[in-house]
Amino acid sequence: MFIDSHCHLDFDCFSDHIEALLKQLNQANITKLIIPATQENRWTKLEQLCTHYSPLYYALGIHPHFLASFQEQDLTILAAKLSTRSKKCIALGEIGLDKFAAADDALQESVFLKQLVIAQQLQLPIILHCVKKQGRILTLLKQQKFMHGGVYHAFSGSIEVAHEFIKLGFKLGIGGVITYPNSTKTRETVAQLPIESLILETDAPDMPLYQQQSTTNTPLNIITIFNVLSELRQEPKSQLATQLYTNVCNIFPLSND
Repeated sequence: MFIDSHCHLDFDCFSDHIEALLKQLNQANITKLIIPATQENRWTKLEQLCTHYSPLYYALGIHPHFLASFQEQDLTILAAKLSTRSKKCIALGEIGLDKFAAADDALQESVFLKQLVIAQQLQLPIILHCVKKQGRILTLLKQQKFMHGGVYHAFSGSIEVAHEFIKLGFKLGIGGVITYPNSTKTRETVAQLPIESLILETDAPDMPLYQQQSTTNTPLNIITIFNVLSELRQEPKSQLATQLYTNVCNIFPLSND
């Protein structure tokens, strides 16, 4: 069995055919999917979607790319929703810092830190968005003494950076980047990391795979990502698949099949 630990099935591009896609995913043995939120005005739709479809789980949070309409009251709403969350809500995310986001660094850091406080208070793992800000995020996590770990989404980088996040209780989200032959550093790093530190993700509909024909990524690509990862690793496929599944369940409180 497989889990897509990070996809955005609440995006409009999936709305017309989500039931057909979920049927395909079930046939491919992809049994659970985690959908991180991006902004306050989509939280209700996300909650309803995951309540309606049993394979879907979700996280609530404010993404650094979606701060144009941010208001302080969004954080109050977030804390209230997470305090009364259903069992389908398994983390706070997607949150973090992004060098290329439109919002300035001060706003990004303020919103990130305030969400870290909420996660700490509610003892929730986080789903971390980190683009060209690894050092700063590590500094902030250590300053805040954040203790509940989570996932470093779309990991791409050196083995040294990977181990710094692993020491803080984070799993590393491995996605389509490893399908690109020129992603040498990430592929070499993923090949060497402890198997217990890795989980699979697609980030659908974004992050298309190498030589993908469609412009829209889907969670079905978890199988291709797994096959590439197995080529980079030494473990038998069955052992790798079982451990990857277990890793997600170790960081997020997912229900048993």
